[in-house]
Amino acid sequence: MTLTSKRIISLGLALFLLAGFASLGLAQESSSSATATISQGLENTASGTYSSSLTLTAFIGNLIQALLTATGIVFLVITVLGGISYMIANGDDTKIKKAKGMIVNALVGLVIIVGAYALTSYVVSALSEASTASSTTTS
Repeated sequence: MTLTSKRIISLGLALFLLAGFASLGLAQESSSSATATISQGLENTASGTYSSSLTLTAFIGNLIQALLTATGIVFLVITVLGGISYMIANGDDTKIKKAKGMIVNALVGLVIIVGAYALTSYVVSALSEASTASSTTTS
């Protein structure tokens, strides 16, 4: 990337962050009633689904899903950065090749993450069913 491109991207990111922080300041005036409304809605929604007796398999499954979600977000960001690099390559073959490589590698990573998510989801549900079945047969 050229110095001008980096400056434009940095300026755009700074303006985006500044606008976000400004909107947070404006939103704090009505945040107490909004927070109460959101909290009440979450309490109503999750009232029958949350259990304080979290099993080990459910905890491990939740942890794995959170990690897979985070890595999926990282690969999504890499894909977007590769797309931006491709758009600002200005016909330079080395920059285009590097950008295409980033996009292909990110897509391969996303496929791996989706496969890992599907596999862990299946394994965790099977373990959860097995632990539920074994606890009901022993009682």
